[in-house]
Amino acid sequence: MKLLLILNTLLLSSVVLGQSQQHKDKFRELEPDIWMGIWDAEHSSNTIKFDTIGYDDIPKNLDFRGTVVEAIKWTDLSGVNILIQTVTGHFNWKDYHENSDEYMIQDKSELYAYLFTKKPGKKDFIKIWRIYDYTECFGVDWFTGFIPKATTITDLDNDGVSEISVPYVSICRGGVDPGTMKIIMYEGDSKYALRGLTMTFCSDQNKVEGTYTPSKNLESNPLFMEFLNNRWEAHKCERDRFY
Repeated sequence: MKLLLILNTLLLSSVVLGQSQQHKDKFRELEPDIWMGIWDAEHSSNTIKFDTIGYDDIPKNLDFRGTVVEAIKWTDLSGVNILIQTVTGHFNWKDYHENSDEYMIQDKSELYAYLFTKKPGKKDFIKIWRIYDYTECFGVDWFTGFIPKATTITDLDNDGVSEISVPYVSICRGGVDPGTMKIIMYEGDSKYALRGLTMTFCSDQNKVEGTYTPSKNLESNPLFMEFLNNRWEAHKCERDRFY
């Protein structure tokens, strides 16, 4: 009995110490930002001066969630702007069965984009808008994130107020099905969007999906519609993407 107690104690100690060391290692590796090249400078405005800023340069009173993958600062007629794009990475969530306390543990990941603006003559930044999306998945390939080299900041209508376009994907699949793709554009607090599917097998013979549905307000704005359509065509194919 005494030997069994000692063995159990040693086993428990090794598990606890193992978990503790693993957690310590993960803690030491934590970083507040992961620079992933999300901004597309080539297709952004060439008349606006942009600065990519590090985590320590983000004002400490700005409230946002996630790990920063891009942060950009610029000035237009609205004032001084900071765009922050973040992801959470994956975590567990409880998928409850309908009308039951029983649940399955599944994977989930989230992304956020925030625009903070300090208006002319004001001291503090205020949040103008937030983009939020997520993927809930179990046991298959999945991804939630911004498309590399795809976020643009433009002034297509030359009114001095920037348009911010944020393309991203949400993927959950066990085969070759397309993922969900969206391009969300904001000008001030006006929102425009293309929503559809990525393209897989992008050769002419075998291509699958890649289509989208535009938001209704794009019907009366052909300038924005043309720009977003071109961005969709540039990014819809999954070939060579890291997801």
